[in-house]
Amino acid sequence: MTNVVDKVVEQSRYAELATFSIIATLVIGTSPIYRRKPMTPLRQRVIDEIRLRGYSPRTEESYINALAQLANYYDKSPDLINKEELEAYFRYVNLTQHLSRATIAVKLNAVNFLYKYVLQRSFSIDIVLPKKAHKIPILLTRDEVHRLFLNTVSAQQKVMLCICYGCGLRISELLNLRVVDIEFSQDCLWVRAGKGNKDRRVILPKSAVRRLNAYIAGFSLGSMLFCTNWDKEKAIDAKTFSRGLKRAVVRADIAKNVSAHSLRHAYATHQIEAGMPLHQLQKQLGHTSIRTTERYLHWLPEMAHSSHDLMAAWEED
Repeated sequence: MTNVVDKVVEQSRYAELATFSIIATLVIGTSPIYRRKPMTPLRQRVIDEIRLRGYSPRTEESYINALAQLANYYDKSPDLINKEELEAYFRYVNLTQHLSRATIAVKLNAVNFLYKYVLQRSFSIDIVLPKKAHKIPILLTRDEVHRLFLNTVSAQQKVMLCICYGCGLRISELLNLRVVDIEFSQDCLWVRAGKGNKDRRVILPKSAVRRLNAYIAGFSLGSMLFCTNWDKEKAIDAKTFSRGLKRAVVRADIAKNVSAHSLRHAYATHQIEAGMPLHQLQKQLGHTSIRTTERYLHWLPEMAHSSHDLMAAWEED
């Protein structure tokens, strides 16, 4: 009797697997999201030239995606697209898609790279970029950041929030941290291949050192500091951290559109309020130009309202 039952269960499992296989073939096999296109010789040449010049993986991904979108728009290889078509495409992404100046610039840089280093042709088109927007980012108060920390459930996410805010890291820099990048003896960490493919040394606050020590002692880690549960050599992705942060925002009842980058902005503004010199903040944030760091002076509400009332005495007259 037992053998009969086991056989029925086994057949049932085979049926479930067969059904799943059919569904996967119908859904995944026909969806453009999951269908992987074969590597073309031109795309491989672009990747090779990017890597030869030591560009960052993020730049490589941005350029390849930009060229793929251009090819999909005209349904032909980018090297077959003429000047008039390129100008029409950039008018489309500007006027119809309403892409930002920065996004269009990335697409333009990708095409320029293709022509200059891969096709070795001259490249000149007439396009107009949208005016650069000067928007003040979401600025969190110290109390709001603390409430985010208190309302973060996951122990790993708590440490990630502390390092992101306490060191002013970009989300990509946070996720790419390895255990060997932490120098506890010097109270610092190393950001490897940050923006512009540059390394930099960042000061670790004492509170972050304590939490990192406890985190490393309590978790089974591989080489990545913030790894997934199923693969210790793979970092968690940005969406995972962002989802946890969004849940903390809701629980903390913060009525702001908070992102991971908001923590970096909070670090910068709070350090300026605490008296950190601009040149030191520039090094901590990894800014090439001090002008980029100076923007935080204009964004701080305290700085914007610190002028004197030159006409205060007039009321007496």
